Amino acid sequence: MAQALLDELTALLGADNVLTGEAERRFYSQDVYREGRLPLAVIRPGSADELVAALRAIAREGLAVVPRGGGMSYTDGYLPQRDNSISIDLLRLNRVLEVNAEDGYVTVECGATWQSLFEALAPLGVRTPYWGPLSGQKATIGGALSQGSMFLGSGRYGAAAESVLGLDVVLVDGTVLKLGSHANAFGVPFFRQYGPDTMSLFLSDTGALGIKTRATFRLVRPQPESRHLSFQFVSAADLFTAMGAVARADVVSECFAFDPGLQGMRMKRARLTDDVKTLGKVMKAAGGGLAGLKEGAKLVMAGRGFLDEKQYSMHLSLDGRDAADADAKAAVVRAAVGDAKAREVENSVPKVMRANPFADVTSMLGPGGERWVPVHGVTSFSRAVSLFDSCQAVFARHAEEMRRFDIDHGYLIASVGMAGILLEPVLYWPEARLAFHERVLPPDYLARLPVFPPNPAATEAVGRIRMALAENFTMQGAVSFQIGKFYPYQRGLEPGAATFLREIKALVDPEGRMNPGCLGLGN
Repeated sequence: MAQALLDELTALLGADNVLTGEAERRFYSQDVYREGRLPLAVIRPGSADELVAALRAIAREGLAVVPRGGGMSYTDGYLPQRDNSISIDLLRLNRVLEVNAEDGYVTVECGATWQSLFEALAPLGVRTPYWGPLSGQKATIGGALSQGSMFLGSGRYGAAAESVLGLDVVLVDGTVLKLGSHANAFGVPFFRQYGPDTMSLFLSDTGALGIKTRATFRLVRPQPESRHLSFQFVSAADLFTAMGAVARADVVSECFAFDPGLQGMRMKRARLTDDVKTLGKVMKAAGGGLAGLKEGAKLVMAGRGFLDEKQYSMHLSLDGRDAADADAKAAVVRAAVGDAKAREVENSVPKVMRANPFADVTSMLGPGGERWVPVHGVTSFSRAVSLFDSCQAVFARHAEEMRRFDIDHGYLIASVGMAGILLEPVLYWPEARLAFHERVLPPDYLARLPVFPPNPAATEAVGRIRMALAENFTMQGAVSFQIGKFYPYQRGLEPGAATFLREIKALVDPEGRMNPGCLGLGN
């Protein structure tokens, strides 16, 4: 039975796009954090029509299907939970289909990366409002819309789902749904809602309800003048006060922060000025010429000693219509931060990030080769301090085993529009790399890092701490992106909402074959 299906899929997609070798199946069974079951095969459709045909063939055999975007998940989002699952790699669906600058939208296939979309739009002087995660070199449009995503542009425009206008979704039996602006049979996809917003059901579904093949986003014209600011704070409470004030001022494009732990980890990496390519990008972003030379010189002189490793740091980028507008917005930020106990410092961190937004995803290993995994929650501004304190209490309860197994931690913190603050504890520990890391990370980078032997006891401890943090986020009422198969999502829902979701799942996937286990639905 399995061989007959594989033969049919090979006839549909070509031999190069049906992967059955053990090494390939093992790679697709792993994410940033761990390994699931080996899929029976990995298929790589090159069009929506090929995907539909493949799903119809798989449906006759009743096998589970698991969609995968760029592979940047760490919550088991695309790891098979059933034997003989078919993994679906969507990276060949990567075309920008239409750019309509006049009407303000772009339509793109969901296997395209955020970097490729940004680069396709840049010569036309437009971009999407939310324009990608820092992993956008590999992270895909469909992955972000399925998992939920925030960073570039999120200080002003919020998460990825808030920028999308229309969506094509293919259900597990091959049925195609056109949602949002795509539901308008006679119009162009310029306006998201046309009656009930059924598209929202498929956003942040972690691939549990269907496979995204085509998306339309709003377009904005980037403002040409940018300013970058950095501040340091003695306490987390002062930091959160400042982040809330800045968010409410509604002038920044990105606002993120580090606690002393993560700040120390990041500054252990290669010096900002050691990478000639990065220095060149900073100079180019400043406009080249004398302005570029000045920015490059400031970066070299700053080095990495400008941050006090015992304090919290906040980094912001903002954009203006012209120099006066950008300077006025920077003044608004300084005034907003002025009420907190802050010290302005060199702005190298946001400057480098903006100049090189889609860098290699080297942060998935620590500066000493340690394994890395995050967990996060988003809360309102007024509850940020109590959420942080509750996470600190989790770490305090696990302090002894963290010392025993050499587990380190830090926090990434970011504002999400004017909605709230994302708090992301990250864990580092000595453990052998996965095949995933060996393939995804640059070979020259891996060659510089130590290699650890297998350390299952430490990894088990990390799993306990990470789950305790996720449970804490749920009980504190925080919300999360990348729910996948990890977060206790069902327990955090009101009973009526949980029942409604199960009914929607039964309607679109009655046999429970679409990415079983995601959102706590099936296994």
